[in-house]
Amino acid sequence: MRKLIMARSGGPVRHIVFCRFRHEVTPTGRLAFFEQIRRLTEVPGIAFDNFQCGPNVSPEGYSMSFSDGFMMDFASRDDCFAYLAHPTHQAIGARLLDALEDGAQGLLVFDIDLETHEKPSGKTRPVLHQYRNAGPSGAAQSHD
Repeated sequence: MRKLIMARSGGPVRHIVFCRFRHEVTPTGRLAFFEQIRRLTEVPGIAFDNFQCGPNVSPEGYSMSFSDGFMMDFASRDDCFAYLAHPTHQAIGARLLDALEDGAQGLLVFDIDLETHEKPSGKTRPVLHQYRNAGPSGAAQSHD
């Protein structure tokens, strides 16, 4: 795996990983990888919660062929670093890369600092409501 660039310190982190599995890796095989990752919480020195995983179900078509993904939350960046550096995680990660289309090119990792990420303003709900009834042009349609 690559050398970590993220600076240590800070608050909670959401670690999100998208995978582009090779076609011969069955859904059962994919779940086996995710179960191994979930069970890392049983290893001393690794602590995360809110683990979720599954196949992409988005109808938008912007997945760039990433078929599956998982995420978990760490209480701090240090906890995330401990997970990333742990030899058991490294071993599972190496096997995962072997199961992906084009190895590391079949992986997308994204970490969000949950303490300082930008939060939408209070205007989000009205904007979403405005476009809920939008037509093909994106303009809201009147329902008089």
